[in-house]
Amino acid sequence: MWQEIIVGIVVTVAAASLLWRYLPARWRQRAGRVHPALAPSTSSGSCGGCSACGGDSCSDTRKSL
Repeated sequence: MWQEIIVGIVVTVAAASLLWRYLPARWRQRAGRVHPALAPSTSSGSCGGCSACGGDSCSDTRKSL
C-alpha cells in the first residue's frame, strides 16, 4: 500500500514538473507575482536558454542573422 502511495506522489510531482515546463511564459510570470520563486526572472542576459550559451553561438553577430 505504501509503495502505491509513494509512486502516486512521484508521478504527480513529475506530471506537475512537466506541465510547469511547458506553461506559457505569461502564466509563469503571473505565478511569479504570487511568489517570486515560482517564476525566476530570465533577464540574465542569456539569448534563449539553450545549452550552447558561452560559446560562439550566442555572439551578437550570430543573433542578428
